[in-house]
Amino acid sequence: MAKFFSSLFLFFTVLFFGQTQLKVFSKNNNKPIQNAAVYCDDNLLGKTDHEGVVSFKTKCKKVEILASNFEDALVDVKKSMEVSLKPSSEKIDNIDRVVINDKSDPRALKILDEVNKRAKDNSPKSLESYQFKSYSKSSIDVDKDSIDTFKNFLAIRKDSLSKVDHKNFKQKEGEKKDSLINEDLLSASQESQMFLWEKASEYKYSKNYGEKTNIIDNRMSGFKNPIYEALAINFSNLDRTPRQLRPENRELFNFYLSDTLELDGRKTYVIKFKEITDKKKQNPRKFNGKIYVDAQSFALKKFESTNKKQNEGNIVSVWKPINNKWFLDYEDIKFKMSSQSFNTSKKDSLKEGEKVKYNKKKFGTYLYVKNRFFDFEINETQKASDFKGYSLEIKNSDGSLLQKYRTNSLTARESATYAKIDSFVQKHDFEKKLSFLTQLMRGNLRYKMIDFDLTKIFSYDKYQGVRLGAGIKLNEKFNKIFSPDGYFGYGFKDHHWKYGLGLDVKLSAKRTSVFRIDYADDVFAAGRFSNNMWDMMMKVSDINLDLHNGTFYKSQKWGASFLYDISNSLSMKIAVNKEKQQALFDYQYKNMGNAFDNVSTTLSLKYAPNDKNIMTPGGKFTYEKSYPQFFVNYEKGFDALGGDLDYHRLDALIIHQFRSKLGYTNIKLFGGISSGTAPIWKNFEIAGQKDQNSDKWYSNINTPSNLGFITMPSGTFFADKFVGFKISQYLPFRFKTVGKKYSNIEIEYQSAIGGFKNRADHQFDFQVLDHYYQEVGFVWNRFLGTSFGVGLSYRLGYYQTSQFKDNVGIKIRFNVL
Repeated sequence: MAKFFSSLFLFFTVLFFGQTQLKVFSKNNNKPIQNAAVYCDDNLLGKTDHEGVVSFKTKCKKVEILASNFEDALVDVKKSMEVSLKPSSEKIDNIDRVVINDKSDPRALKILDEVNKRAKDNSPKSLESYQFKSYSKSSIDVDKDSIDTFKNFLAIRKDSLSKVDHKNFKQKEGEKKDSLINEDLLSASQESQMFLWEKASEYKYSKNYGEKTNIIDNRMSGFKNPIYEALAINFSNLDRTPRQLRPENRELFNFYLSDTLELDGRKTYVIKFKEITDKKKQNPRKFNGKIYVDAQSFALKKFESTNKKQNEGNIVSVWKPINNKWFLDYEDIKFKMSSQSFNTSKKDSLKEGEKVKYNKKKFGTYLYVKNRFFDFEINETQKASDFKGYSLEIKNSDGSLLQKYRTNSLTARESATYAKIDSFVQKHDFEKKLSFLTQLMRGNLRYKMIDFDLTKIFSYDKYQGVRLGAGIKLNEKFNKIFSPDGYFGYGFKDHHWKYGLGLDVKLSAKRTSVFRIDYADDVFAAGRFSNNMWDMMMKVSDINLDLHNGTFYKSQKWGASFLYDISNSLSMKIAVNKEKQQALFDYQYKNMGNAFDNVSTTLSLKYAPNDKNIMTPGGKFTYEKSYPQFFVNYEKGFDALGGDLDYHRLDALIIHQFRSKLGYTNIKLFGGISSGTAPIWKNFEIAGQKDQNSDKWYSNINTPSNLGFITMPSGTFFADKFVGFKISQYLPFRFKTVGKKYSNIEIEYQSAIGGFKNRADHQFDFQVLDHYYQEVGFVWNRFLGTSFGVGLSYRLGYYQTSQFKDNVGIKIRFNVL
C-alpha cells in the first residue's frame, strides 16, 4: 500500500511540476482577470479562475492570452508567469465582441455576396477575346532558412550509418530497397532540390472559338519525356474560385470585415476569415487568411490563406484590372509535406565528468509553387486555326526555351537539380512507376507494354452469378500504330466462358483516329441503354446495374468501327456489326423464335463543348470534364446480307451540372425510341435495380448508377419509346460528424414514362411503363466521416404499393475522392 501511495504521489508531483502556471491581472488596477483564455496556435490550453490563475502543459514556446475588454498579449512560455493586460479601447472592444461571439460579420457576408454576384462581369471571359503567357515553377525542397540545418542532418546521418555493423544488421529486402532509395534521394538533394518543374504556357480565349492552352516549353527534373497527364495539373486559381468564397462552404468559415484601405490607389475592403472546427477550443482571433475586395467593382483583388498550424503552408494570389476585367497577376504557394527532427551534441567541448547535452533541431520539406502571368493582350482578333486540335497542346518539352520566360534566374541549388535528380530517377526507374499511376487514372493497370482492364476482373449479375476474368491490351510501348487486345470471363452460375478479341489501328498521332476490328462471344442484359462514348468513370458507375437482373441474351459478334475526334468537343464513332443473338430467358418474338441473325450499323456522337483534352502517346486524355455533355446513338438493323431484323433504334442522353446559391445541381435527361422488327433487347429496359423475387432485407440494397431506379424491379419494365429525367441537388452546406472529413447531403428525384406499340409481339412476362414512375431520395455523402455515402429512395405515384418494403430502396456509394 505504501508503494502505491508513493507512486501516486510521484505521479501527481511530476504532473504538477511539469506544468506552467500563469497569473493574469489588469495593468490599470492589478486586479486578477477571470476567464482569460490561453492559446497555443489555435488550441485552447485553459482559462483563468477567479484569482486569474491557470495551469497548463504545452510544447509551444509562445502562447497568446485573450480576455474580453483587454488587448491581446503574446508572451514567452516559462515555468511561472505573471502577465498584465492593458484594457482595450471602445473601438477594439466592439470588434473583439463580434469575434468572440463566433459569428460572421453581416457586413462581410454582404460584400462576399456581391463578389459572387458580380463574378461573371469581372471575369476575363466576359471579354470578346484575350491571350497572355505564364511562367510556373514548382519545386520540393527544405525550408530556405533551414538548408544549413539540413546539411548538418545529412552529415550526422552519414556518420552514423558508417558506424553501423552491417554484418549484424538484418533488414528485409523491401525495407532495404526503400532505405537505399531514401539515402540516394537525400544524397542527391544535398546540393540541389528534391524536385523541380518549370513550365512556360500561352493561354488564348475567344467567345467564338473557345479556349486553347499551348505549352511553350517545360522541363521536369528526372523525366526526359513529358508527363502529359501532369502538364494538365493546374496549381493556381487561374480558373477557380477559392473554396472559402464558394456559397456551399459559407458555413465552414467565419468572416469579419476588419479594415478599409487604399491598395494600388483603389479603395479596398479587407475581410478576415477563420475555419470553424471546435468552437469551444478555437482561438477566436486566430485567422486563417484575408480576402481583399475592390470597393468599386467588388472583384477579388487579393487572397491570402495560412494553414491553421504554424509554418504548415500558405497561399497568396493577386489579381489586377485590365480593361475593367480582373486577371490573375501572380501567385505563390507553400505547402508543408513532411518534417524531420534530430539531435546534435558538442562532445569535443565537454569537460571531464560532464554529461553529453543534446540540442534538438528540425527542418521541414515543402512544396513551393510560383506562378507569374504577363504579356496580356485584350480583344485582339483571333484566328480559328489557332484553336484547332485539343484544348492543350505541347509545342516543346526539352527546356531549351525556358530561359526566355523565367522571371528570375535559377539559383545554384535549383540549377543543380536537373542533373542530380535526372540521375536519381533514371537509376531507380521512376518513369515506369509514374506511368503506372497515370494509367490508373484511365482505369488501367499497366505493366510494361501490357494494360490490364480493371473493369474485367470481377462483376456480378443474377444470370452469371459471380464473374471473374481479365482483360489485357498491348499499349504504345508494343507498337505506336497497332494495339491488339483481348478479354475472357467465367460465370460461376451459368458455367460458361465468355471472351473477346480486337485490334486497334491508330491513324493519327495528333488526334483520336482509330480503326478497329473485333470479335466477341458474350452475354448482355436485354434492353440496356447505349453507353457508347461514355468515359471510364461513367461505365464504372454501372458495374452493379444488373445485380438483381437475370434477363440476358447471348451475342456472337464480328464488328468493325472507326472512332474519330472531329474537334476538341465533338467525337464520332461508326460501327458495322454482324452477329448471332439468342435469348437466355423464356422469350419468343412474333413467329420468329428466340434466335436471330442481325446485321447492323451504328452512328454514335458525343458533344462536350467545355471538356479540356490533351493528346498523349496512349491516346486522348480528358483532364477537365465539364458540362453540358450530349450523347446520341442511332442504330439501323438490315434484313440483308443474312440479317433477319429490320429496325431503327435511337437514344439520347443530356447531362448538365452547374452551381448556384442552392449548391451543385446535376440534371440528366434521357430517352429513346425503337421501331420495326426488333426483339425485346433492341427496345429499352428502364434500368430497375431492385430484386422483386426476394423477401430478404438485403435485396433492397444497391449502388447508385447513371440512369437506374433503385426502387424499380429489375428486368420488369420495357418500352419501345420512353423519356426519363433525373435531378440531384447537393445542398449548399457541409458539416462534420466523425473524423476530419466533411459530409454533405444530396437529394434526388427521378421519373420516367414510356409506351409499347406492339406489346403482343413479345411473348415474355414484362410490364409496359405507360404511367409516370417516380422516386425521391437522399444520399448522405461521407457518412459519419467514412468514404461511403448512404442513401434512401422511396417510390411515389402510380406504381406505389401499400407495402413499405416494396417502395423503399437503400443505396451505398463509395466516394473515390
